[in-house]
Amino acid sequence: MAKYIILKQDIHRRLMNGEWAEGLRLPSSREFAEYYESSVNTVEKAIKELVEEGWLFRDTRRGTFMDKRKLTAQGSTHLVAAFVFGIENPLWSAALRGIEDVLYLQQYQLISSSNDRNLEKLEVLARGAVARKVKGVILCPILSPGHEDINNRIFSLLQDNGIKVVCLDRTVYNSNIPYVTSDNITGAYNLTKLLINHGHRRILFIRNSNISTMNERLVGFKQAIIDSDLEYSEEFDVIIPTRMEDFSDEFNWYCDVFEQKMKQLNFTAVFTANDQIGEAAIHSFKKLKYSIPEEISLVTYDAANLNRKINFNVTGISQPFYEMGQCAARLLLNLIAGKGEQYNIGLVCKSKIDIGESVKSI
Repeated sequence: MAKYIILKQDIHRRLMNGEWAEGLRLPSSREFAEYYESSVNTVEKAIKELVEEGWLFRDTRRGTFMDKRKLTAQGSTHLVAAFVFGIENPLWSAALRGIEDVLYLQQYQLISSSNDRNLEKLEVLARGAVARKVKGVILCPILSPGHEDINNRIFSLLQDNGIKVVCLDRTVYNSNIPYVTSDNITGAYNLTKLLINHGHRRILFIRNSNISTMNERLVGFKQAIIDSDLEYSEEFDVIIPTRMEDFSDEFNWYCDVFEQKMKQLNFTAVFTANDQIGEAAIHSFKKLKYSIPEEISLVTYDAANLNRKINFNVTGISQPFYEMGQCAARLLLNLIAGKGEQYNIGLVCKSKIDIGESVKSI
């Protein structure tokens, strides 16, 4: 996604969240450029589109301001909120774009925010959505320790205020909230079969939690081994639990534990359940002097996101976050219009394998 679109979406989100009150001048393009670590030209392109769409107006002498006529015409009855892990993440910005493209056609406007995988922040955002009288909320549930009570409290808060809710990317166990995800079982199955077809028989599946997406990928991993008439061993499922789902603060510790486990196991290939674990695997194998793919083959989920961060081309699954966002928006609008069942709705979008340079036949 173009950088100016990401800037435009974030400035629009801040406008909708009331960051700039009526009559308060917005930062200059140069100030925006410093804030977003971008060029003035990129900022100018984002501002120009917001002006053309009626969200901002410019006074050649005084500066740039929110156009309150647009917000007033918008009204609170056509607002939808979306809370994702990080707007700056290309995967989630693609999902937000998909949501926005569907809502725009139905004359709904999107308020989007990053929950930063913080349960307390997500609850604050939910209360803000109630105050703004939004019609619906699309959110990515946070599944860190203690999440059940807080997530259920958030769902109840929204539903008690007549707000429809759709979960994006994963579901919360023991809840009936409709959700949209990717085909985790099929994707993991196909990725595992790729390794098997390259001659690998001892493959490790590495995860850090029991969230729904990882459990589904583990199911696909197991089924591919069984369907290939190979013997499955429980030691293939390597779980290194972390305190938080996003273990950035525990990354070095995670790598240390990962290295110790790898020394104890016999394997030729590794399947990491997400891009962060994939990054830890690459970091650890480098320290262990295990060469990829000459000695160890590696595949991962969200390979494109990982490959943006590292100087390597890893084979793996790319999830269709733009399409997932579109599906979530359509599902939410149907619920708002009373055209769908409120409970037990699960939509699955098809992912694809991107072939890189991290797998070698044996």
